[in-house]
Amino acid sequence: MPADDLFQRYMKSFQDSSDHTANCPACQANDECAVGAPLYERFARLQDAYRQRQAQQRRR
Repeated sequence: MPADDLFQRYMKSFQDSSDHTANCPACQANDECAVGAPLYERFARLQDAYRQRQAQQRRR
């Protein structure tokens, strides 16, 4: 997986999650809705992958 691709997917998932939360009262109250939950899950998975890659690169 190219580094830029992971970063781009990570940032896109952040934007998608943020945009949804800005317009969803349930998600704003930390009570994720059926649409918001998968958006947040994707963001969290990609954030973990990106941070893990960054940590591995620092160890080299």
